[in-house]
Parts: sequence; C-alpha cells; structure tokens
Amino acid sequence: MSKDTTKVLPTMSELPDFCQVSILYLTVIACLLLALLMALVIDNWRLSFWLNLSSFALFNLWTALTSVGILCLIKKRFAELNLQQFSLVALITTVLVAIIYSLLLMTYLTGEINLWTLFRNTAIAFIVSSIFFRYYYLQQYNQLKIQAEAEARVQALQSRIRPHFLFNSLNTLANLAPVDSQKTEESILDLADIFRASMQRSDKLIPFADEKQLCNQYLQLEKQRLGERLEYEWQTDTIRDSVPFPPLLLQPIIENAVYHGVQNRTDGGKILIKGLSTKQHIQLEITNPLPSSTESIHKGNSLALKNIRQRLEVLYQGRAELNYHQSADTFYCIIKVPKKASFNFE
Repeated sequence: MSKDTTKVLPTMSELPDFCQVSILYLTVIACLLLALLMALVIDNWRLSFWLNLSSFALFNLWTALTSVGILCLIKKRFAELNLQQFSLVALITTVLVAIIYSLLLMTYLTGEINLWTLFRNTAIAFIVSSIFFRYYYLQQYNQLKIQAEAEARVQALQSRIRPHFLFNSLNTLANLAPVDSQKTEESILDLADIFRASMQRSDKLIPFADEKQLCNQYLQLEKQRLGERLEYEWQTDTIRDSVPFPPLLLQPIIENAVYHGVQNRTDGGKILIKGLSTKQHIQLEITNPLPSSTESIHKGNSLALKNIRQRLEVLYQGRAELNYHQSADTFYCIIKVPKKASFNFE
C-alpha cells in the first residue's frame, strides 16, 4: 500500500522539457529581463541605452534559444544520463554556445577579440545557467516532496474503514453463520474485497464497474443487517464500465447514506445512485431519506464528507467537485470528477 516517501530526489526525466513552448516563452522573458539589467549596469548607460539593450537582448536570445534547442535534442537522445550528468552537460553546452557567439560577434563587429568581453559573457552564461538548473532542481525536489506527502494523505483518508461498519459486519456474520452458511461465506468474501480495496494505491485508477461492484458488495452486507428496510437502485447506464475511477471513492458516500439516513428511520428507505457521463466529466448523485431529527447526524456526515473533499482536492487539484444539501427529508450528495486524472505519483 505504502511507498518509500523518503526517496524524492529528482531524476533525469523530471527536468523541464526543453521542447515545450512554455519553456521557450519563459526563456525569452528571462533573456529580455537579463538584457535590461545588463544595459542598466553599464557606465553612462543613458547615452546608449537602447543600443545596448538591443545588443544584449539579441546576444542573450541567440545563446539561450540555441542552448535550449541543443538540450531538447540531448534529453531526447541521451535519456540514460542521470540528473548530475545532464546538468553538467547542460552547463557546458550553455557556456560553449555563449563563447562561440561572443567570438562570432566580436569578429564580425570589430575584427578583434576582446578578452574582457569574452570573459564577461562566459561568466554571465555560467552564473545564469547554474542558477537556472539549480532552481529547477529545487523546484522538482519540492514538487516530488509535496506529491509524496499528498499520496500519504490520500492513503490515510482512503484507508479509514469506519469501526462501526466493521463491528456491524462482524455481528451480522455472527448472527448469520448458524442460519445460512452459504450467505455467511459470500458476506465474508464481500467484506474481504472491501478491505482489499482500502489497501490499493489511491492513484491507481480502476474501472468504474469495479467501484460499482464494491459498492454493491457493501450494500449487500448492510442489507443482511437491515433487511427489507434498505433498498437501493443504480441509474448509471450512461457511464461506461471501463471509465477510470479512483478506488473506494463512492463507497464512503453510500456508507454515509446508510449510516446517517436509512438505518435511523423506522421504515428504512431507498438509496438512489444516479450517474451522468459528459465529454470531460463523470457526475454521480447519491440521494437518501433522512430521519426526522437530523441535528446530530449532520455533524458526523459533514466530517466524513469533508474527508472525501480533501481527498478529491489532493487527487484532482481543484478539478473535482463535491456538493451536498438537504431538501425536505432527503439528503443529496453530488460528486463530479474529470475523466482524465491530473495526478500521477511515480
């Protein structure tokens, strides 16, 4: 279930993809800002500010974009390099490009080589590229650390099998065993499947059909305890069975419907699970009847739903929704998740 969350050092694959347009955009902005700074630190900068700015901007852009292009090819063709090796290659590449362009420009503009200008350009290229790669190294390190902590939080929230459900199930099995051994065996297998699901990795998606089956197994266990007082109906034909879905996400909501709704009513009630599939999202609505007195029920219900909302936030980073409200004597819980996951703990 758990992973070694202490190993969070970035690897070669976790450096920025230098072929992405976003990297090129940031590179251009950084080059222009550096050119502005270089133009301002020159003595008597007011006399030739625009000429210096354009010259520095042109040199910085040539150096940076050429280096980015080379690094794009290197990362694609030499994936076996580790992070330290690639960083060294990237640093050397940037410095060499800066030296080559400096020599070409000095030869073209003045016909002679100014060693001070060559040293200055080389030093700037070395310092800026060192800061750049160190920044991305630390950024990726922190991102991996956050991902590891997020995975631990998700696992903790997912694995919370409520004690009352376990105790109720064991009592039901104890009462059922002398009466019907076949149903007892089936109930034990259902309970084992639920606990097995709680031990799965939370970022490993399962088909929606598997989550639905797990919920049915849970409902069957509760039906053994509540008998005819518990009814349920699925209206999820629009959702394909193969649609990826986080494990043990829907089951706690249905457990809420049983624990805070149906079992507290003398005549029981019906849980209705409606599903809707759009191009980008899956929406599920779970409704259940409420007893007449709901003050104490809402407190426990809200705490459980808060945990589910936290899990959705960690998994989908704001792209999933969980809403709930009460109308008359019915409780509505609506969950909306994207079909394409935004998390990937590797």
